Amino acid sequence: MKHHRHLPRALLRAAVAGLAALAVLACGAVGFAATAPRAGRVEFSDGSALAGAISITPGSELKIHLDNQVRTLAFERVREMRLEVENESLEQAYRMPEAGKALRVAEGKPFPVRALKTTVSLAGGEALAGHLYTTVLYIESGDDARKVVLLAKQRGKEGQALKDLVYPVKVSFEDPGAPAGDVARLRLTLPETRGAGGVVALTLGALDRMEAKPSGGPGEYVLPGASGAGFFLAVNHGARVLVGWPRGPEEKAAAMVRAAFTNSEDFFDDRRVLAVHQDEPRQLIYSLVMSVRRGKTSLEEKKSQPWRLELYRWKLDDDGTRVMLAGKGYFFRGIDARQESVPTVELSPGLWGLKLEGGTWTTQ
Repeated sequence: MKHHRHLPRALLRAAVAGLAALAVLACGAVGFAATAPRAGRVEFSDGSALAGAISITPGSELKIHLDNQVRTLAFERVREMRLEVENESLEQAYRMPEAGKALRVAEGKPFPVRALKTTVSLAGGEALAGHLYTTVLYIESGDDARKVVLLAKQRGKEGQALKDLVYPVKVSFEDPGAPAGDVARLRLTLPETRGAGGVVALTLGALDRMEAKPSGGPGEYVLPGASGAGFFLAVNHGARVLVGWPRGPEEKAAAMVRAAFTNSEDFFDDRRVLAVHQDEPRQLIYSLVMSVRRGKTSLEEKKSQPWRLELYRWKLDDDGTRVMLAGKGYFFRGIDARQESVPTVELSPGLWGLKLEGGTWTTQ
């Protein structure tokens, strides 16, 4: 099994450039920046290595699953990645020749399966150990271009041995990695954003939650850890919440989202779909949902009914007629008494169409 794929350099450049253009369209006007290639080296389990300018697909994210959370990492902050075998085995496929009977018959030859654990070292000394989501690396050196896929689990073909499954063991960079910092700055100038009790962003794709921190004058904030990713914004006024959202109805996508909710159960027994946005370049759909618990809870206090303003991310199925849940996050949450009303949610195109001025994203 090949552990990397050779690509014509012109083809690779064209593909990456095309993906970058799609990523910019996908993010509207809310701060997205493609990561620049970095000089580095990839080493493999068979002793081979590739060196050159390493990059990831523009618009993609480097994500790692830890014990109880998923972390999205900025590519430019990564100093090194080491992959090691967590467990491996030869598996056997079986078939059931007679329905209703426990008899199993081996089918085909055994095939190798290997689980990999990744330790990601970041600039500043932080190290995270977990399972890396599938990540594609592009490596360019002179006229040579390669594609390397980092996996959390490998599965070989029937008859192969574990030694046939070559995998990357180390990805390292010549530079030490960029330090963490407040890479996104906001200036909210709209009258309806004045006196905000809280400003929260959810990143496109991963839906990582970031609480904006006041910085400088009125309406000025920073988003720690934004890493240049695009984001949805929400401003909390207590009884009223403004959410940045593009104009225009998405009736077909909204119908698919509502249909998906009818077939699912959740702690929140009242879920209202407030808005839907279809990100066509990435084949993703986002839905803004107010989720409320109307039924009985274990809380004995006067305030016993939790609510949460959520953002769901959906993927279209192959035929484009249904959606599948791919992730979710929340802007704000609270607990009210039964007779209290949850906050009113207003969609704000002004909080969606931000423009970049001198390194600061500003409402128009």
